[in-house]
Amino acid sequence: MPKNTPSQVLTQKEMQRLALVHVQAYVGACHCQSRSDVLLALAHWQNVGDEIADFILTTRIVVVNEHGAHEF
Repeated sequence: MPKNTPSQVLTQKEMQRLALVHVQAYVGACHCQSRSDVLLALAHWQNVGDEIADFILTTRIVVVNEHGAHEF
């Protein structure tokens, strides 16, 4: 991301739409051929999401803005 471009937080609706697009792409890339295949792919996706959520909850996150100030 270029330094002069301000970051923009997506709205909840935009986040949901983006998540859906990526889940659909993931399931498609898994070449699911049955309902069971789709459910298995979604279970793997959910497991990764759970692991990432645990990581975020247990990790100290420091944000550095364009002025170099730290926000906790």
